[in-house]
Amino acid sequence: MTITFYTNFINHHQVPLADEFYKLIGDGYTMVTFEPLPEEFRKRGYEDFSYKKYLLPAYESRERLQEAEELAISSDVVILGAAPEFLIRDRLEKNKLTFRYEERLFKKIDRRLIHLEYWKKLYKEHTRYRRKNLYMLGASAYNRLDTAMLLSYPHKCFKWGYFINVPSINITSILQEKEDQPLKILWCGTISQVKRPDLAIKLASKLKKDHIEFQLNMVGSGGGEWTSLITNLIDKLEVGRYVSLLGNLPNEEVLQMMRESHIFIFTSDRGEGWGVVLSEAMANGCTVVASNKIGAAPFLVKHKKNGMLFQSGSIKSLYKAVKFIIENNSLRKQFAVEAYNTIKNEWSPQIAAVNFIKLVDSLQRDESDILINEGPCSRAHIINSKKLLK
Repeated sequence: MTITFYTNFINHHQVPLADEFYKLIGDGYTMVTFEPLPEEFRKRGYEDFSYKKYLLPAYESRERLQEAEELAISSDVVILGAAPEFLIRDRLEKNKLTFRYEERLFKKIDRRLIHLEYWKKLYKEHTRYRRKNLYMLGASAYNRLDTAMLLSYPHKCFKWGYFINVPSINITSILQEKEDQPLKILWCGTISQVKRPDLAIKLASKLKKDHIEFQLNMVGSGGGEWTSLITNLIDKLEVGRYVSLLGNLPNEEVLQMMRESHIFIFTSDRGEGWGVVLSEAMANGCTVVASNKIGAAPFLVKHKKNGMLFQSGSIKSLYKAVKFIIENNSLRKQFAVEAYNTIKNEWSPQIAAVNFIKLVDSLQRDESDILINEGPCSRAHIINSKKLLK
């Protein structure tokens, strides 16, 4: 089997899965990129993976671009991520097996929706080929809702995402080590509107009023209006003793903080397409409380089984979920164990790669013969975000 994945540039979110594909099919797997790692990512400490054997940097020469274009036709399977549309046009006309790799299509509700040209573009990319051998790998639980609005991918959407290397940790020991430690709550993200850091500060205020001793560590930075808003909110609510703004930290330090923290709160709104940090927190011993509108949350978090969900944007709902965890210590530990097992046994890159090849085999034989019931490559369905909280 030959699989070619097209994307803008290689980064640490893609490498774990790509490595697994390469282990399974060797030189049959190729990742084609159209630009080098951006300088801003290098400055933030991102590793440059340009040495990977499966990498084809199409931007380096006309010859490499031509090779990339030839693979778009000759490969058994093509996955199109953030890459030029022209690569799959001839392939779709020939009705060859092709996947799109997308988060939700309508992350933002803005002025684009009133322009006819925007809807024409969506039709050309997602609806025109609805009867062709074209499928969707939805890296968001809400991808299926958005594609249904376009009458595209009928019964052709499958659960997907971004996959992390799952650490081999002793989850029981990690939980025991922090059992008698003061309550630590962790928040990670850029200080921006999408991430809703204000909810974390408001939560701190409510916990303070309950006379709960805790430390809220906030990792990440931002700029301008939202940074000022957060610092002013901390002063206004008088929670400076409880909240630490730590700025950007190396990923390894963040992962260690997850192992030392009791609760991870993920407060983003619908603009969070996937949210890799949720997988990382679940894989490193945190009990997670996540907004129900985050792309990864409905796929990864089963409410009151391996974590908690809350109504996006609602401080009342967030506070209720966190308070429930604080008051139910045995459940907190149980959720953390189940969360780790979910990432290790269901959403690891190893399982995703194997499931994808199984899916391809099924589609090549008979579209109705798909035996993957849970996790990556199982069928995606329209999700009611409010029902997730029941």
